[in-house]
Amino acid sequence: MIASLSGTLKSISKSEIILEVNSVGYLLNVSSKVISSLGDIGSNLSLFTDLHVKDDKIVMYGFFNQIDQTIFNLLQSVQGVGPKAALSILSALTVEELILAISSGDKAMISRAEGVGSKVAARIATELSEKVSNLNLINIDQNIKNAESSQENLNLANETQFGDNQVVEDTISALVNLGYTRSEVFSIVMKIKKDFSLKEKNKDFTVGNIVPVVLRALSGEIK
Repeated sequence: MIASLSGTLKSISKSEIILEVNSVGYLLNVSSKVISSLGDIGSNLSLFTDLHVKDDKIVMYGFFNQIDQTIFNLLQSVQGVGPKAALSILSALTVEELILAISSGDKAMISRAEGVGSKVAARIATELSEKVSNLNLINIDQNIKNAESSQENLNLANETQFGDNQVVEDTISALVNLGYTRSEVFSIVMKIKKDFSLKEKNKDFTVGNIVPVVLRALSGEIK
């Protein structure tokens, strides 16, 4: 199994690149976000890879980090989502946006991806909700830029799970009843949850205490 490749960028097309390693050119399918972040032809490049063997061909996919690769494979565990659709989703949404969409049940956000309909988007949100619940939504962009720190931050996310998750759901429900969407409030609630954990104020993490804080954040009083 080829887990990663490091070499020279030889060509770039709409959704594929050729990476030359020891005089051998590897054709890699990549997301548009990878394409837009590439250096010039001839520059050095390292990518994590995922190899798919089909009846008539071998296809290899490339990723800047293992988080993207993990999400790519996780998406394919959903019926109706193949490698092409998974890559399309990673082209349309950042990992942070996708995790937020799944966690908040926002199928409209997921269906932004080309070739992903509302039914498939709904399955993704439903089937992957629990699987992404422990992934870190805070500072995930920094994780993506640094694969080593990504593991550290994801571990931090696991460590900061505290209290009854019902508090999160009840808080979100209360805010939705006030007219906000789940997508608007979910990341704020999770950030506040993490802040309370880091400050060892777990016992104070209650709906009555959290709703006012979220409302201040939404109004711009807290940044």
